[in-house]
Amino acid sequence: MLPTPSRCLALSVSCTLGGEDDKMLWCAMVAVTLDEYRQGVGVERSRCATWGMKCRLRPHGRGVEHMDFGLVDGSPGVTPWMFDADNHYYEATDAFTRHGDADVKAHVRWVSNGRRRHIMFGPYMATSLPNPTFDPIAKPGVFHDRLLELESGTGNRALSRMAKQRYGELEPISPEYQNRDARLSVMDQQGLERCLLFPTLGVGVEGLMSRDVEMAYKVFHAFNLWLDDDWGYAYQNRIHAAPHIPLLDPGLAARELDAVLERGAAVIALRPGPANGRSPADPAWDPFWARINEAGVPVAYHASAGPDDYDVAFQHLWERQQVTDMQYQAILAAALRDSRGILDTVLALILGNLFGRFPNVRIASVELGCAWVPYCLHVLDHAGTLLDRNIVAFGSAVKDRPSDIFKARVSVSPFPEEDVRGLIDLIGDDQVLFGSDWPHPEGNKAPADYVACLEGTEAEVVRKVMRENALHLLGVT
Repeated sequence: MLPTPSRCLALSVSCTLGGEDDKMLWCAMVAVTLDEYRQGVGVERSRCATWGMKCRLRPHGRGVEHMDFGLVDGSPGVTPWMFDADNHYYEATDAFTRHGDADVKAHVRWVSNGRRRHIMFGPYMATSLPNPTFDPIAKPGVFHDRLLELESGTGNRALSRMAKQRYGELEPISPEYQNRDARLSVMDQQGLERCLLFPTLGVGVEGLMSRDVEMAYKVFHAFNLWLDDDWGYAYQNRIHAAPHIPLLDPGLAARELDAVLERGAAVIALRPGPANGRSPADPAWDPFWARINEAGVPVAYHASAGPDDYDVAFQHLWERQQVTDMQYQAILAAALRDSRGILDTVLALILGNLFGRFPNVRIASVELGCAWVPYCLHVLDHAGTLLDRNIVAFGSAVKDRPSDIFKARVSVSPFPEEDVRGLIDLIGDDQVLFGSDWPHPEGNKAPADYVACLEGTEAEVVRKVMRENALHLLGVT
């Protein structure tokens, strides 16, 4: 359990008046326990960390109407301390073309359909987002309450086409969604010291270029240069934007990896699933993984959208005959592929002995939930034959228990509506990452809201999930 306020020794207290009509009072207490103070433990390692009191004042100064006491969640005047492993930006309209050559600028183009604009990659339109200009855009977290209802089974399962919950409340795009200095200012208000930053449009276009491999690498090379321009791979050592590299060709992937590492990339984003018809653990990809291993940078498998090999597999397995109910087919396709990419990827990497060949490689699963994890651990430890659990891949044996490899090398960022404490019990408190998905509508309304799913967890575990584990993933000591 968290230390009670009476057990925490306040080293400093600061209060700020704010909110509507200055009716909210935030007080932050930087604290350690008395035993920690006697032992010389610093605030940054204290089980108390930073505590905060939030009050709503009664009208005309007649006392306090409501008071909450707990871990500070980004209140004004508090030093940012959290590390969000899943933040997003909304791409500029020239994100794929600013640094592209003539071929890229001919391949990637914007088209208009009445008042709407769409982006094309060759003959294919990116359809994973209704408005790729992001203006207007849904407010952060507007779907979160609905997702909690569905997860708990308390909400109406069906929504009308005109229901507000289906679309969220739209607003003009805010500067912090596209400008790194504006984002830093908002991070200060949110209590975020650092974040990993991922694409929005960019996670849904790789599959549009899978048949033109050279063009895919040229487009993402231009994209990664734009990303470093506008956001930076380690801007002020707080914003860690992850360059995206397709795993379509081993040589081209290694070349792009060299380019982003030279620019200081601290994390690499990959799309989960097969690597263009191969296992990502196939030795053909060893030059790529050898560079990752030597650089010591983690790989983040992030949720993706757009066409992929799973669509082709579904069509082959489930749509060879005439389809009679398109709505049913769409629901079935989504259900069968849910978590499929990350499950297949982790199984392939561990059973392919990738971590045995490259002992410094660490991976993270981001915005892919944790429902797949228990089944993955089960399959890993039952791989082999009925009476033989000896796993040999590409000429070498997997020496450790496969589930133990998972618990040592794979970090997971669960959705806030999932059983986060259950995941901690399953894989250990060192491997769970806080990821708010901010500012996406399906994420938290504010990043610090994520701490609610850790209620009842010891303060040292809260601090690991909300900060220390992500720092460890990046190799920050």
